Amino acid sequence: MSSLIRWLTAPAIEIASMANDTAAVLRREQRYRDVPAAEPSAGLIAEALVDGSFSLLVSLLVGVPESHRVRRGHQELLAMRSFIERNGWYDDPSAYHLPPPPLRAPQLTPKRASGLRGGVTRYVEMVFESEYEPHPGEPGRERWLAHEDNGTAVAYVLEHEGLDRPWLVCTHGFSMGQPAANFQGMAARWIHEELGLNVLMPVLPLHGPRSSTRFSGGALLSPEYANVLHLFSQAVWDIRRMVDWIRRRTSAPVGLYGISLGGYTVSLASAFIDDLACVIAGIPAVDFTSLARDNEPWAYKAYGGDLQSDWGLVAEVMHPVSPLSFEPRIPVDRRYIYAGVADRVARPDQARALWRHWGRPEIEWMPSGHVMASMKSDLKPFVRRVAARHLFASGQAPFATDAAVEWRDDAEAGQGR
Repeated sequence: MSSLIRWLTAPAIEIASMANDTAAVLRREQRYRDVPAAEPSAGLIAEALVDGSFSLLVSLLVGVPESHRVRRGHQELLAMRSFIERNGWYDDPSAYHLPPPPLRAPQLTPKRASGLRGGVTRYVEMVFESEYEPHPGEPGRERWLAHEDNGTAVAYVLEHEGLDRPWLVCTHGFSMGQPAANFQGMAARWIHEELGLNVLMPVLPLHGPRSSTRFSGGALLSPEYANVLHLFSQAVWDIRRMVDWIRRRTSAPVGLYGISLGGYTVSLASAFIDDLACVIAGIPAVDFTSLARDNEPWAYKAYGGDLQSDWGLVAEVMHPVSPLSFEPRIPVDRRYIYAGVADRVARPDQARALWRHWGRPEIEWMPSGHVMASMKSDLKPFVRRVAARHLFASGQAPFATDAAVEWRDDAEAGQGR
């Protein structure tokens, strides 16, 4: 009977949690030290509801995991912990990440994408064989390699013809990965056209055209948490190769920018790439264990006993791919974070943890949730400032900067933008 009660009450608990989070916004309640309280507004309440609805929708799409897969996932985690320990990667997690080969001749194909709000974006699709493989004998290796489409790395490129412009490598979040979603979700055309930057957008493993499930990134939500290690390890491997490709073509500055899971990815990648101009971690998820626990699908919560997630074990196994296990190779004044004070997906303690680990660099706390944050116009002055400071030589940015930018954005806001 207790099992039946768990199955019947789990969706109700999910909805109650969403209502409680929305009420917290109304009360101007902030549960995290060093994070400012949110000023309640209709827009902010709507964003909290959007975040909750997104998590609930993902739960419904995941469905009910078979009990044998849950048990197998747990046994695989135990085996992975032993594998990491035997190889000494708890003491030296960087050794888990092997140096990738150079990327010399990717396939480049001109394409067009219809925008979510109309219009067409012309871009170049980059395709190459990733060549990433989990370590021999690593738990989950064969299952990972069985994702055939995932073995082909993909990126979308917006490049200024005939101009040697700086590059911003923009890495998307969970459930994105298709061209239209990436261009819209990361304001890629604005970065390219108004800021004058070249843009390269890697597709994360198991996402977009690399996905093998009914929605982009769905395999990340399986009970086999070893997939998470392989996803972030391969993502960093692919991005290192793409940055190498850029640097073989130009000496222009290169920066990294990521949102959500992409924020996790670029935070991790910054520990393996030298001479980056800047790193921007947007609405970042950096503690996968807390992220997964906060957003655990209701069907998983309904299991009891030995089928419940062992979050302590998950945390141990995530150590070699946690951004909190590494120090970026760039100074603190080139590290940037922005986050939403009302984020109900990657909660504010995620960005706060990265901010503390990174030495308290500049952070922008936005009056925002998670799903809509990276598309909001109030983010643009922050991204402009970072680009002007680090991606262009002093006075060379092809857009208004500093006081002029802040004045213009304030004026636009006053006109109801």
